[in-house]
Amino acid sequence: MGLTVYSGREMQMTAKGSIFLTTRQALDAVCMDFRSYEPQIMLFSEVLRVISNGDAIIKRERGKEGRWVAARHGLKMVWFDGPALGEYVCRALNEHAPDLEIITSVCSRVFQTHAYTATDSATGLPGVCIETGMENFACQQCGNCCNSLDYRDALGAEDVAGWKRMGRRDILEHVQILDRNYPAKAYRIWVKPGTHELADRCPFLEHMPTENRWTCCIHDVKPSICRDYPVSRKHGMMTGCPGFNQK
Repeated sequence: MGLTVYSGREMQMTAKGSIFLTTRQALDAVCMDFRSYEPQIMLFSEVLRVISNGDAIIKRERGKEGRWVAARHGLKMVWFDGPALGEYVCRALNEHAPDLEIITSVCSRVFQTHAYTATDSATGLPGVCIETGMENFACQQCGNCCNSLDYRDALGAEDVAGWKRMGRRDILEHVQILDRNYPAKAYRIWVKPGTHELADRCPFLEHMPTENRWTCCIHDVKPSICRDYPVSRKHGMMTGCPGFNQK
């Protein structure tokens, strides 16, 4: 999903519209971006050149959606396309261990926004401040995110705990506990009550045809994955959200 949403202890909201990430979190967020969307071939080439300080050799092949890549002159070129492009970038980031200035430059390109080096005032850890570009966002209630995006396995334990405290059995009956070998429980939404069968769409999404919009019937207590969408301008644009620069 692009720019990662971290929990309160992991993420520091700084000035309005920006997120602080440690260097590790920034690298993870870049990798998540490349893994979340369709292959971003031009971005792949640009980021790879930044990481390699211009040493990487990147060539295209007419009629094909991919790139020939060599880490530097003299090495055999290898073809990458599809998800392999993003995986190559992620390996390069971890193998090169770029300094903070390069990481910041990469973040600016990947998230298509202004990014700058910063220090966490609480921990003293160095990192990157990334502007989200959300100041121009206004939800159009188009229903695209609720109807089109797959968040079924992204339900947080905090949401489930909150619904339990509030006695919201009407919501909890649509939640499935996944049998995974994880230290913490994992959850799935939205399922048909009493079954493991997925509902066609969120049961709390209501279409208002006369106004050509959708409304959430549990807006005040909806899952954090819904509440936080979109995380950034790029996230919204890449996932079809029309809520930016509306007049």
